[in-house]
Amino acid sequence: MDFRLVAVIVLAVAVSGSPHGSHCHVSRYLSVSPTDITALRQLQDSEKDMSSNATRCYRRMMKHKPSVCDLEPSDRLILTLERVSLAADVLTSMSSSALSDAVSQSLMAFLTLRDDLMICRESPEYREPASQRLRPWLHHLQRFKETASPACVQDAVLLGLISLRVEDVSCWAVRNLSGET
Repeated sequence: MDFRLVAVIVLAVAVSGSPHGSHCHVSRYLSVSPTDITALRQLQDSEKDMSSNATRCYRRMMKHKPSVCDLEPSDRLILTLERVSLAADVLTSMSSSALSDAVSQSLMAFLTLRDDLMICRESPEYREPASQRLRPWLHHLQRFKETASPACVQDAVLLGLISLRVEDVSCWAVRNLSGET
């Protein structure tokens, strides 16, 4: 094998971090499939019988949350990754529920999204730590997860699944694909 070809391959692996060239798959999140929306709606519809406590839990979890679209690229990714990770955790704990088809479909979508966001987080442009602007909300979310009951966390996450996927994830994808800051 030609030495120059080997050198180019080694350089490509070193720059990309893997021999397969893992990179941030932003474009696949520009839109949401109708089947994903249907599954998310089924989960939310199942929670319609929730009391006003569920709405209070959601408001408590989202208190002071900054708009993803108004954040710098690294913070946009950090916030989206935190919320997607929480959604995946809640859906994992629900995997044996009566709504197993909707839960399974949504869980697979959020696990794939979380994996892609984690790959993006490793890329140089997204490695910066959370900014001073985002840290208070991240602390608030952590405190909410620690102090709220599991049912409250589940209700809050379920009520926010569609806005998370349609608004936050899509905003992150559009802004990062277009290179806007």
